[in-house]
Amino acid sequence: MQTNKRTRAIPTTPLVVIVAAYLMFMVLGFPDGMLGVAWPSMMADFAVQNAQMGTMLLAATIGFLITSFNTGRLIRWFGISTLLVGSSVVRAMGLLSIALAPQWLALVAAAFVFGVGSGAIDGGMNTFFAMRVRSPRLMNWLHASFGLGATIAPIMLTALFGLGVAWRWGYVIVALLQLAMGLVVFLRAGDWRMEAAESETPIPAARRSTRATLARPIVWVNIAIFFFYAGIEVTAGNWSYSIFTETRGVAPEVAGLMTGLYWGSFTVGRVFFGIVANRFAVVPTIRAMAVTGIAAAALFWWNPVNWVGFAGLLILGFALAPVFPLLMTATPLRLGNADANNAIGFQVAAASFGIGVLPGIAGALADRVGLEIVGPFMVVGLISMAVLHEVAVRSHRE
Repeated sequence: MQTNKRTRAIPTTPLVVIVAAYLMFMVLGFPDGMLGVAWPSMMADFAVQNAQMGTMLLAATIGFLITSFNTGRLIRWFGISTLLVGSSVVRAMGLLSIALAPQWLALVAAAFVFGVGSGAIDGGMNTFFAMRVRSPRLMNWLHASFGLGATIAPIMLTALFGLGVAWRWGYVIVALLQLAMGLVVFLRAGDWRMEAAESETPIPAARRSTRATLARPIVWVNIAIFFFYAGIEVTAGNWSYSIFTETRGVAPEVAGLMTGLYWGSFTVGRVFFGIVANRFAVVPTIRAMAVTGIAAAALFWWNPVNWVGFAGLLILGFALAPVFPLLMTATPLRLGNADANNAIGFQVAAASFGIGVLPGIAGALADRVGLEIVGPFMVVGLISMAVLHEVAVRSHRE
C-alpha cells in the first residue's frame, strides 16, 4: 500500500482550479500585448519619448519584484487563494489608475501598483503549478493562456481604435476582467490548496531560507536566464508595431495584426509544446529553441522585404514559447524542493526585471540610433540567454 502511494504520479487538482488558473493567466497577458499598440497614443497624450516606456515598465517591475520575490513567504502567510484574490483587486486598481491617469507621473505610479498585483499573481500561480500540479503539459498550457491574452489584446485595441475609442478604455476592460477573475477564485477558495490530500503523494514543505537559496551560484545563473528570456520576449512584442509602422511603412491596422500574430505564434507554440512536452527532454528542447530564436531575431533584423521580417517575428514567438514553462517546471528537479519554493519566486522576479529593463534600453537606443537597432539588440540578448543556459546545464551536471 505504501509503495502505491509513492508511485502515484501527480496529485489531483480540481478541473475548476486549472480552468480558473488558465483564465487568470490569459487576463495577466492582456497588458503585455496591449502596450505596444497603445504606446504611440500614450506618447502623444503625455508628450514623452520612446525611452520613457522604460520608466513606466521599470515602475511596474519594482512593484512586481516586491511581491514575486517574496512569493513563498506570501503563500505561507495568506494561502494561495487569498493571495490571488487580494492581488487581483490590487492589479485591477492599478489598471484603472493607468486608464484614468491625468499626467505622466500619475501613470508611472499606477504602473507600480499594477506591478505589485501582477507579481503576486504570476509568482503565486507559477509556484502553485510547479509545486502542486507538477505537470510540464499543464504548465505549458498555463503559459499558453498568457500568450492567448497577449494575442487578443493588440487586436482588440486596434479594433477599438478603428471605432474611435481611446486607448484608456482597453485598460478599463482588462481591469474589469481582472476583478471578475478574483471573484471566481474567491467563490471557489476551498478548491485551492498547496498541500496534497491525505490519499495523495505528499509534497515536502520548503524550509530553506532565502539567504541559503541565494547562496547557490546556479540559482543566480537561472535568474539571469529568466532576465534575458522575458526581456527579449516583451521587447519583440512592444517594439514590433512601432518598427513596422514608423520605419518599414506598414499600415497601422496591418502592424497591429502582425503584433497580435507574434503573440499568437507564441500561444500556438505553448499549446503545441504542452501536447508534446512529455516526449522531449528539457535541455535539448531549450537548446533547439534558443538557436531557432536567434535565427528568427536575425531574420526580423535583416528584413530585406517586410514579409521576411514578419516571418522572423512569427518564428521567434514560436521558438520562445516553451522556454519559460520548461525551465519553471524543471526547477524543483534541478534545485530540490527546499530551494525551489524560493527560487521560483526569484525567477519570476528576474523575468519581470528583464521586462522592465530590456525594452526600456531598446527604446533608449532607438531614440539615439533609430528603431531598427531593436533587431540586433534582440539577437545579442538571445545569445546571452543561450550561453547562460549552457552554464546552468554544466553546473547542474557537476
